[in-house]
Amino acid sequence: MDKTLWSEDGIFVDKNGDGVLDGVSLFIDLPEGLLPIGLIDFCARVGFETTALSFSFFEKNNQQVTMQFVQSSNETAATYTDGKLILTYRNEGELTQLLRSITFGDVKKTTAEANRFYSEVKSLSEIWSFSGFGTQIEASPTRILSLNITVEDAMLTTALLKELCYFAARSALYCTEIDFPVTQNNDAKISFAIVQAEQTELTLQRENAICLAGTKDNLPAALHSFVRSTHWSEGGTIGNWEQQQLLASKNEAELLFEQTWTDDSEVDRVFDCLQASSNLDDAIIEIYLSEPVNRRKELSAEWQKVFPQVQSIVVRSAFKTGFHWIKEELLHDLHEDVEKVVISVKEDVNEHALELPIRWIQEMYPIDRYIEEMTTIHSEDVTFILEGNQEPTYEVFGELRNGKKKRIGVLNVPVSRMPYVDERHAVYPSTSAVQIFQNGTLVEEQIIETDRAQFYRYYMAQILPELREAISEYNDGQGHTRPLFDRIEIDVWMSEEEAKLPVDEERISSLEALHEDLYFNTLDYFAQMGEDLEGKPFNAPGGVHPFMHVRIGEKPKARFRVYQWNDQETEKITTVKITFQQDGTLEYAYMNQGKQQIISSIECFKLPENHLHPSVSKWMKNNESYRIVYPDHSYRQHAIPVIECFAPTGERFNSALKMTLLKKTVFIEAGHHSNEVSSTPAIVELLEKSHQLLVKMNIVVIPLANPDGYELLQKLTVEHPEWKHHAARYNAVGLEFAHVRFQETVFREANVYSEILRKWAPDIIVDNHGIPSHEWVQPFAGYNSPPRFPVSYFLPSAKIYGIGRASFEVNRALHEENLEKIVQEVSSAISDTDIACENDYWKRRFVKYGQQWLPEVFPIEEAPGIHFYRQTTVTPTYSSVGILRYPEWVAADIITEAADEVVYEEALDTCIEAQTLFNRAILNLLYRAKSVPNREGAKMIRHRPIHL
Repeated sequence: MDKTLWSEDGIFVDKNGDGVLDGVSLFIDLPEGLLPIGLIDFCARVGFETTALSFSFFEKNNQQVTMQFVQSSNETAATYTDGKLILTYRNEGELTQLLRSITFGDVKKTTAEANRFYSEVKSLSEIWSFSGFGTQIEASPTRILSLNITVEDAMLTTALLKELCYFAARSALYCTEIDFPVTQNNDAKISFAIVQAEQTELTLQRENAICLAGTKDNLPAALHSFVRSTHWSEGGTIGNWEQQQLLASKNEAELLFEQTWTDDSEVDRVFDCLQASSNLDDAIIEIYLSEPVNRRKELSAEWQKVFPQVQSIVVRSAFKTGFHWIKEELLHDLHEDVEKVVISVKEDVNEHALELPIRWIQEMYPIDRYIEEMTTIHSEDVTFILEGNQEPTYEVFGELRNGKKKRIGVLNVPVSRMPYVDERHAVYPSTSAVQIFQNGTLVEEQIIETDRAQFYRYYMAQILPELREAISEYNDGQGHTRPLFDRIEIDVWMSEEEAKLPVDEERISSLEALHEDLYFNTLDYFAQMGEDLEGKPFNAPGGVHPFMHVRIGEKPKARFRVYQWNDQETEKITTVKITFQQDGTLEYAYMNQGKQQIISSIECFKLPENHLHPSVSKWMKNNESYRIVYPDHSYRQHAIPVIECFAPTGERFNSALKMTLLKKTVFIEAGHHSNEVSSTPAIVELLEKSHQLLVKMNIVVIPLANPDGYELLQKLTVEHPEWKHHAARYNAVGLEFAHVRFQETVFREANVYSEILRKWAPDIIVDNHGIPSHEWVQPFAGYNSPPRFPVSYFLPSAKIYGIGRASFEVNRALHEENLEKIVQEVSSAISDTDIACENDYWKRRFVKYGQQWLPEVFPIEEAPGIHFYRQTTVTPTYSSVGILRYPEWVAADIITEAADEVVYEEALDTCIEAQTLFNRAILNLLYRAKSVPNREGAKMIRHRPIHL
């Protein structure tokens, strides 16, 4: 037989001109009553050879090839000329053998084998799954169809044969390899049998054994409906009944306990201290309070009147004390004669403390830029000296134009001691205090804890132990893949400073610092609990939702609400039967869930009209050129869209896995951590400008991977729109759901990533993330960003940087070579842009405040115009990372980190630009990469991982 039959010059077309077969142009002129079973095998080959098809084989519409059947008493033979495939046959048996000969050619009959990536059907909802026909446990660029279709002789009609041809073609469409034949193959892994029965129903007799039963008259209509049905993720019916059952089974969390707290304010305690003192006569009093500057000025004037015997009263900030001291008291001394400022800082050397040696430099941030904004002194002329033997915390010197040096001020910052939640370390936050001086000598000092410290001690001493006791009886897996409690909501009302600085995105906010302490220190508390009880941390204790409320002049108070996690065992749902109405419409689905059987009417999934995120919602309404599907719902029941971008074919069914085999694919995840706000609008912008790339590649995108976290972020930003809000970083119950990918879990947002890998087997995975846009400090965790991180994130290190992951062993050299090419491509794209200038600015900031003192804690791995980290101290190493799980075929796995927690307007726009530049560079590199698919009999392959 002429090989052109199975080519673009024969049965197939390239509808979009991308060099890939994506349509079928075949008319099968099947006479009524002619029933060659081999036609099913032929149509399976038709589906296998293309990436897309519609069901039009038996409808004449000017197709390129027409198959005709001519009965003859002389011979059985085939001829193919001028677009006509003429099959001459003596009987149906010989015609079947002829069709198989044309179909298989030299391909031998194969037998199902172990350790190969077969499609499997363990529930009827998996016949037409998100990834095609059947499912696989693990993702793979190969998928084998091993299918045997049988029909009881008495049931076969021309109408039924046509529908079985469509079933075989569609089943074969999604695979990259077929165990031929698909009829009379008793060794096949999946069986699909047509039998006679009074009721028309599809049943799963056991795993991979499917039976469609009915009457001779009703079966064609039932199969017609089922073969054309689509998965619920596309707005179809298949599996929607299981989704609705999962959504209906969710329970609301019940209140476990509630507590309130209140106390005298630190202002009242300072005043009581002043009243009780006998050393006020002719004294100079220095007071430290966690109050806004205007409130502190008011208190200074008020107390000066109450205590007229005092010479003077200055009230300083007890939060970022050194910064405020220079800002409020020394700035006026930095007159035009001062050219440079040198700040000598005491080195913190307490070995049992969590504070870094440069802690007091950190507390000065960003004083150099503030001085630049307020005076004629450039920030580079404000420098630090770290002194190990210095007594005062700070000494500030000015270098004058005449070359002389003068001391401008000296400050000793009071601190208090507090145990850390792990009970092994201590922290020393700056604190409120009263210092009384007479004749230049300190005669009295009273340390008075801040409202924040008083509250935090109560939280550690009362709330956390009570919560620990309440969840002491827990089940296996809780604290790891499921939480110990649903969430704790903490409302705090305090009089604290909240101010934006005229420097970058910086701000003064002691309550934001408390928000971060409550979140991360609570995580560390339960991590230590896990270590104590099981020898491994509880990294999924539950959601921690701190809501901070600024109330100037009011006494501090707080409310704690803890919600219980209902740890019911989740039973996997299996659909075992589908019934049909007389017209063939799907009617009811019968599901087994544990020992319970559920019957559900079959309806289409209603595609969401809007999306939580305004950028995604706007894009979805205005864009019809790409395909939007919904692999799963989040824990809080938000359908999670995935945007699939490929050159359109206009066909009804498409094979994603085969499109990746014949063209390259990149998968980009955005919005995984919801407080990292630039990746979602950036990915939408990227898609609007990527149409021209689709001739050689496919792009698959999750625009918002964590809708539950985004929903929490919207609540948190109502009162404080510019905080970092790390509490919204994980999912609804505070779980890093990346850790439960590829597992059975109630947190189905984790399934989307793995479903995309199963469906598309992408060459490159890109994970768009973010870092804080302004200072991240935690006074009750050593002031630096959380001790759980091996490196510091206390200030931005770049406008954007990259992280590259490589496998530990398999294909490591290739992965590292690909990574270096990506680094070069991204560097080239960013060089000579404003983003490169911003990266250089932030690198100098990062060096000045951290890297020059502690390079291991503040690492830099440089490339031109950008930092790009490859070391495992920064790169994630858990097993659900794509390139670590599938090093045999994933070519690169990249993280982007933009300084976007949480930003707006111009700052957001530059982060979007940076993310877009970075992502576009990777797309361009993959676009240019050479990838040649090969053919081995009934198997399509290409070399993986691709060499960029």
